[in-house]
Amino acid sequence: MKIFYLVKFLIKSILLATLAFITSFVNAGPMEDLIQNENFWKEVNKDNFMKNYKSLGFRWTSDAMDSARSSREGMTFHEKSIGETIVYFAKGNPSQIQISIHNRGDDLPMEGSQGRDQFNVILREWAAILTEVSGVEMVKRGKDNKSAVKANGAIWTSEDQAYLLEYSSIGKTSDFQSQFIRLRIAPVVKKTFIEEKLDTKKMGPVAKESLPRNVKRIENEVYIANCPMVDQGTKGYCVTATASRVFGYLGLQVTMHELAQLAGSDPSQGTNVEKMVEAISKLTGRFKTRMTTHIDMNYKDMEKLTMDYNRVAKRAGMPEVPDSEDANKWDNFDSFDPEILRSARTKSKTGIGKFEREIKRNIDSGIPLLWNVTLGIYPEPKRISQTRGGHMRLIIGYNEKDKQVIFSDSWGAGHEKKLLPLEDAYCMTKGIFSIRPIK
Repeated sequence: MKIFYLVKFLIKSILLATLAFITSFVNAGPMEDLIQNENFWKEVNKDNFMKNYKSLGFRWTSDAMDSARSSREGMTFHEKSIGETIVYFAKGNPSQIQISIHNRGDDLPMEGSQGRDQFNVILREWAAILTEVSGVEMVKRGKDNKSAVKANGAIWTSEDQAYLLEYSSIGKTSDFQSQFIRLRIAPVVKKTFIEEKLDTKKMGPVAKESLPRNVKRIENEVYIANCPMVDQGTKGYCVTATASRVFGYLGLQVTMHELAQLAGSDPSQGTNVEKMVEAISKLTGRFKTRMTTHIDMNYKDMEKLTMDYNRVAKRAGMPEVPDSEDANKWDNFDSFDPEILRSARTKSKTGIGKFEREIKRNIDSGIPLLWNVTLGIYPEPKRISQTRGGHMRLIIGYNEKDKQVIFSDSWGAGHEKKLLPLEDAYCMTKGIFSIRPIK
C-alpha cells in the first residue's frame, strides 16, 4: 500500500510540475524568437503571423491587420520583463517591432533621486543586452527632434536589424519623474525606420492636397478608411491615443505616451482636453501642423443647456437637474434624461446644423475630427461599458441620407468603424477639434 501511495504521489507531482511548466511557458512568453529570429522579417507576413505568435498574446488592433498588439503579463526578453509589444506591418510584412520597457501609464512611476537611479539602472541593463544581442557597440543618438518630447536614444545596427532604445523623463533629482523607456526594432533595408528617425531633412506630415484621396464613398456612406488604430488598453488615455491616431494618419509617428507626457495625463483620471489642445498646438511649428477648434462647449454654454433642459423637463413633469449658483453644471451630464436632453438641445437647429456642416466639410477634405463626448447617455454599438463619463474618439465619416455619424474608438479591433444617429451624436458632444497639415 505504501508503494501504491508513493507511486500515486509521484505521478501527481509530475503532473503538477508539467502543468506548472506549461502554464509558465504560456504566460511568460519569452520574446527571443520574435526579436532574434533572423528569418522573421523575410518569412513572416500578416497571413502567418498569428499562427506563429498568437500564443504570445498578440491580437490584431484592427481589421486592416496593419499592427498586432500584445499586453500579456509576464512577457520577457533575456529574462527582463517587458510590457505592451506592437508589431507593425507594411505591404503585408513586418516593418517594425515596438516594445514598452516602462511607461508611466502602465507601470509604477519612478520618482525622486531613487527613481532616477532605478531608471538609469534599467537603461544600463538594456544597453548591455542590446550590445550582446546585436554584437555591436551602441551609437548615442541624443535628442530626437522628430519625437514630440525630444526623447533621448541610442542605436545598435547589426547586419540584419537595427535597435533603437528611446527614453524620456522630466525633472533632475528630487523632482525626477520617469515617463517611458521603449525599444524599437526594424530590419536593415535600404532605409530603415531608424534611418528615417535620423533623417533631419525629412520632417512633416503628408501634403494637405493628398488627404481627400483617403475618402471612400460607398452607397450613402462617406468616410476616411485608413486611420491607424491605437489601442489605449485599460488606461485613461483616450485623448492621447486618439491624437496619436491622427498624427499617424498624417504620417507622423507620435505615440500616446509622448502626448501623455506633454499633457500631464493621469492613467486613471485621463487627460484634460484643454491641456491636450494646448500641448498639440505647441507642436505645430516642428510638425508643420495646425490644431483647430471647431466646436468647444464652455461653461456658459453648459449653464444655458441646463436652463433649456429644466424648462423642457418641467413641462414634461420630469425631474430637473441642479441649477443653483454653487452647483457644478458639468455634473449634469451624468444625470440628463436622454429624451429630455434631445428635446432641449435640438430645439434650435443652429447648433446641430453647424455640427453636421463641420463634419461634412472636414471629412470631405480627408480630415478626421477629434470628438469630445459624454458616454452613456445613448445606447451605442460595441460599447465596453454603458456607464457615463467623458471620452475622446474620432469622427471619420457621415451618412447624409440616413443622418448618421461614422466614428471610431481607440479600443482596438472591432472599433474601427461604427455608426450613431446624428442627433444622438450631437447631444453627447462637448467639442470637436482637428489636426491638419499646414501645407
